[in-house]
Amino acid sequence: MGVVSGFRHDLFVSYAHADDEPVAGAEQGFVSQLVSDLRKEAGRKVGSALDMWWDHHKLAGDSPVTPEIVQAAADAAAIVMVVSLAYLRSEWCRRERSTFLAALDARGGGGGVFIVAIEDLDRSRLPPEFQDLIPHNFWKKLSDDQTSRPLRVDFPSDRELYYDRLSQLVQKVADHLNRLLQQAPQPAPQPAIVVPGVAPGPLLRAAPGFPGAERPAPAGGVVRATDDGDEAATLVLAEVTDDLVQQREEVKAYLEQLGYDVLPKKRYSRDDLDLHCRQLRDDLEQSRLFVQLLGPLAGDRSDYPKGMAWLRYASALPLLPTARIVQWRDPQLDVGQVADSDARELLSLPTVRSCGLQEFKQAVAALMQRKPRERAAPAPKCLFVNADLLDRGFATEISNWLTGQGYIVLEPPMTTDPAAWREEWETNLSLCQGLMLVFGKTRPCWVTQQFLQSSKVIAQREVPIELLSICVGPPPPSQPGHDKLEELSLHYAPMKYFRCDGGLNPAELARIGEFLGDGHGDGV
Repeated sequence: MGVVSGFRHDLFVSYAHADDEPVAGAEQGFVSQLVSDLRKEAGRKVGSALDMWWDHHKLAGDSPVTPEIVQAAADAAAIVMVVSLAYLRSEWCRRERSTFLAALDARGGGGGVFIVAIEDLDRSRLPPEFQDLIPHNFWKKLSDDQTSRPLRVDFPSDRELYYDRLSQLVQKVADHLNRLLQQAPQPAPQPAIVVPGVAPGPLLRAAPGFPGAERPAPAGGVVRATDDGDEAATLVLAEVTDDLVQQREEVKAYLEQLGYDVLPKKRYSRDDLDLHCRQLRDDLEQSRLFVQLLGPLAGDRSDYPKGMAWLRYASALPLLPTARIVQWRDPQLDVGQVADSDARELLSLPTVRSCGLQEFKQAVAALMQRKPRERAAPAPKCLFVNADLLDRGFATEISNWLTGQGYIVLEPPMTTDPAAWREEWETNLSLCQGLMLVFGKTRPCWVTQQFLQSSKVIAQREVPIELLSICVGPPPPSQPGHDKLEELSLHYAPMKYFRCDGGLNPAELARIGEFLGDGHGDGV
């Protein structure tokens, strides 16, 4: 019996018989070596010896897909496929893969498929259903840079690389098995597995305890992991700059193998910025987390001045609380040495975690497994948008947008009675969580005077104000390269700045949520 309750086998190893033939000088074939090492190392991390099904004698040659094979696949908690040209060319292996997929579909998906590549194969050559998975590469290129061969532990030059790759595979397998171990078995009638051309026997049933096994599969035959048994556990894994594509693929494969629904399913529009943001918001609205990998690059600035990485983060702020925004950077990256100021600012946010990628993946999975806390919605945050008469029109645009995001907005007093004006102005400053001064057409001295006068009232508050800010509004500077903020004789470290020189910029204003919170609770 397997370690995981409800499964007869912990791992099912699929491979071409030719790939386990010992080569000259080797005591055993590659697959035999891998199975032996995987059983010991993964068992050590799980805490118990693993049951691995890999009977290469019965799976040799062109034997038909027997009920015994179907049963072994159905009763395995995870599958390791040793992929090579021989494996891909084998019609028998193709039928075997179909059997695996039928077994997985019958028990509701849930991941647990691991690919070990022993040759340098283009991912497009993999079966379509596995092209999104990242293979564990156990091969080495020769000096001609064209030929590759499997790694051999009996070669000193290969040994370190082999065990590094083995450790990565072991960790993923152990993570999957440990996750299943944490789940209580769900006793329920199990559907029989039906494989074309194979008569199901009395034991050919989906294994209990697998996520989704107790529920009928929807259209398409896949049941995704859920956080509460009813709704799909979905998250947005933001698109990244070119230097982080491989890391994003690794995170995506890890989460999908755990059964989570990772969005986007296809790239957002590259021609229409409004459509791009709308597609992103649609995905965010159905997701529990926004996950973003960050590096020293800000991304394309042709549509958004701070870069696309900032745009994606700013789009998430109005829709998700900061507890549900999870960002990552490489701990080896020295943020202070990042040349791009926008990328450096984004990397310095409190939502950014500096840790190993494996630790980050596990943290994301842990957050996805937490059930939402049921509690009363917190009161919406209040923002005082103060503007001179010259900027009242633009201030109204800001107020309308903020109101649409769920904030309470206080506008400048309209009365002509000085005493009443002063009383209303002081009340606004005493009760708001944030103050925004609009600097558009007005003179710089108005901004400075308003800030100094406001500071006296704010200093008397019992509860500190959460946000002091200046919104730079239109018109844009008359001189190219000139920054309107340079006109202000005002420097204060806690002050935050929002750039709307060219008009209302929702993505820029969405950053307010970073300092005020979104007013909707953490939800995780």
